[in-house]
Amino acid sequence: MRAPAYSSLFFAWLAFLAFQPARAAVDRVVIIKVDGLPEGLLERYVAENGDGARDGHSRLPWIEHVFAKNGAWLDNFYVRGISLSAPSWSMLDTGRHLEIRGNAEYDRYTLRVFDYLNFFPFYVANSRKRQADMPGVELLDENGVPLLIDRYPFAQRYQSFQLFQRGVRWKSLESTLPDKLTSHPIKDLFDEWQTGFSLASAVGEQTERELLENLKNPDMHYLDCFTGDFDHVAHLTGDRVALLHVLESLDSLIGRVWAAIAASPYPKSTALLMVSDHGMNTSPGVYSQGYNLIDWFNSAAGGGHHVLTNRHPMTEFKLKGLDPFVSEVISPSSESFYLAGESAHYPTAVMDLDGNERASISLRNSSLNAMQILLDQLMHRKLPGRVRHAALEALFQTLDRVRPLWRRNAVELAEDLRELQTQIEKQQELVHTHEHLTKEDRANGMELDHERQLNRLETWKAEERTYSTYVATINRLLGLDPADFDPGKFNMEDLIPRRSLGEANSIRDLQHYIAGPAATGLAVASDGSLDWERSFRYVDYFPALSAISVRNNVQKGVGPQPVDFIAVKAGIKNDALWLWRDPDHQALILTRHNPAGTLELRYLPVARLSQDEWGDVHYDTPAWGAGFPLQLFEDPLLNVPESERPRWLGEWHTEREWLNAVHRTKYSNGIIGLVEELLSEPVASRYLERKRELRHADMLVMSNDHWNFNVRGFNPGGNHGSFFRISTHSVLLAAGGADTGIPRGLRVETPYDSLSFVPTILDLIGKPEASLPGPVIRELLGLGKDTGRGPVLPAIE
Repeated sequence: MRAPAYSSLFFAWLAFLAFQPARAAVDRVVIIKVDGLPEGLLERYVAENGDGARDGHSRLPWIEHVFAKNGAWLDNFYVRGISLSAPSWSMLDTGRHLEIRGNAEYDRYTLRVFDYLNFFPFYVANSRKRQADMPGVELLDENGVPLLIDRYPFAQRYQSFQLFQRGVRWKSLESTLPDKLTSHPIKDLFDEWQTGFSLASAVGEQTERELLENLKNPDMHYLDCFTGDFDHVAHLTGDRVALLHVLESLDSLIGRVWAAIAASPYPKSTALLMVSDHGMNTSPGVYSQGYNLIDWFNSAAGGGHHVLTNRHPMTEFKLKGLDPFVSEVISPSSESFYLAGESAHYPTAVMDLDGNERASISLRNSSLNAMQILLDQLMHRKLPGRVRHAALEALFQTLDRVRPLWRRNAVELAEDLRELQTQIEKQQELVHTHEHLTKEDRANGMELDHERQLNRLETWKAEERTYSTYVATINRLLGLDPADFDPGKFNMEDLIPRRSLGEANSIRDLQHYIAGPAATGLAVASDGSLDWERSFRYVDYFPALSAISVRNNVQKGVGPQPVDFIAVKAGIKNDALWLWRDPDHQALILTRHNPAGTLELRYLPVARLSQDEWGDVHYDTPAWGAGFPLQLFEDPLLNVPESERPRWLGEWHTEREWLNAVHRTKYSNGIIGLVEELLSEPVASRYLERKRELRHADMLVMSNDHWNFNVRGFNPGGNHGSFFRISTHSVLLAAGGADTGIPRGLRVETPYDSLSFVPTILDLIGKPEASLPGPVIRELLGLGKDTGRGPVLPAIE
């Protein structure tokens, strides 16, 4: 008698399981986090032999021994999204898509600055029990995004000083800070703050001592150690000797940690990983060339903007630039067309001063500019009757055009604020219940939890105040009625919100941006209406930015134009991006989800794209050729046969398929990174989704090779932030004891990005999370090569 079909399936599955390796045991995870270390440079120094007595041995012998010979080395590990520290570490620390898209971000409605890199205010607030965690951690907590470290109880983890830091180990600083301050000349401390104050020489040594000591503690199961030394030096110089010196120090650290693991309670079940957040575009023969975009936006050509940044620009010329507690600085324009002397109240542009190879720029809404200009004319100018009538009509026409969207957003935000007020009342009760803590509570981290809840309460109160002020002002503006409008009844701040950019600009706005009134004043058309083209000054920011050129660049390997291309949301159902290089070389990156729910991308070359006043987008579709943004078609390292490129590039592909094809090209995984940086899946909370959208920039301006926009002090050594492979190609190495299952002498050629880091670690420790978006690194887990199609199981008949 023949056995039932399900019986054959069952026994076949048992046979498959019998041949699978036993689950590896990882009792402890140790992570060395290295800021800015490029894989290519590390690979080169590991392969390079020393001189004299060390001939035949690697310049980095411990890294070679631990990872190259006795561990796993990923040849193609990339940062996903923009190659900046705050967003990059956020993905490596969470395993989730970006919530943080720059080193500093701004709320469009209130101009609240999210200054993720400035740790000085955090330390002061923490010392006063007013802030438990770094700003980036607070934002992730609010959005329900846990860190990798959160999987471990408070008493089982050791965390060094870093961007996504929970709490402050004051005992570490108490023993190192006085020595740092007393043993170094004050000029050296000033110089260090200008280029990135690190305290590395003292705090780094103390951190290492604590790390090695905690490796002896059997209760410690998660330990990390962050070093920013390489990033710090590489920004200053591309000199190979200086960079080698830093890497030799790192190599010695790996040796001491590896030896401590061997002597620890878990020598066989400890996994040691070394990871970097991004690469570095540095070259011994090239000085990184800087361009000051603040000056350009201050100028008439750039729109005469008052520019808000998170630091003082060009600090080497200003003593006040040394102030480490500054997060808001306004650079006023001497060429403002209508807001002279109003920079403190009406900044009209914001940018992250730590620009590196990119600048995220937001401008005040163009229609809001038009309305303020018209109101100013009506309030303070003696306009002829015909011009006054045309200006009034234009004001209310503009209001009628924007009112549906602006009114809806104001109403929804007011509803959200009422809900927020309820949350504030509940939070006040929660904070009150946490006020009395025992000694045991403090040992378990409950004191920090209390500070978190208290800080969240104060943050919500501030949001309720500032958003309510914005809503009230916008409602007064939208409530104006032409039947009884009397400009004499209002002050400007009653109708135009101060310190606010208003709603995001569309492509149409950025192509036809109203920067001020025309030099000859308002003009009336033949039909009696306002002549908009003759009444205002306009800037088309795409050709204007691309046309920036310098005359004093003497480096042969660096071109005269700082701007490579510009990326913005395309406004096509909010699921597309538009990339501008010049009028004839543009692109759309389109997104969709296939029937299985997997994200797919398509690259479409376009030309002369424009958006009309009704929001419709128009463009030409030229044939494939060289010169389009990301330069995929002509790149010799694109992993697609040349004869098939036009067809392949025009089709829909998953992110994994794109990564396999493009990761070795000049712009590496840029097509994926742009989508990660500028688009996002909506979240369930309307309030959180709105706040996320308010932090999005209008434009992402990418620099050409060896250019940077770091206006705080142009880094002469190298920079990062772009999608160039040299900036996105980062480091991931792993090694472990016999019980961890980590292969020895393994080279992984399959490309992976930062979303795979946390899922792989969680799988190593036996706590996988299916909800994380990134694939595990199958080779590292002994599961075979990633095919890009998911795990391959034996056929069962």
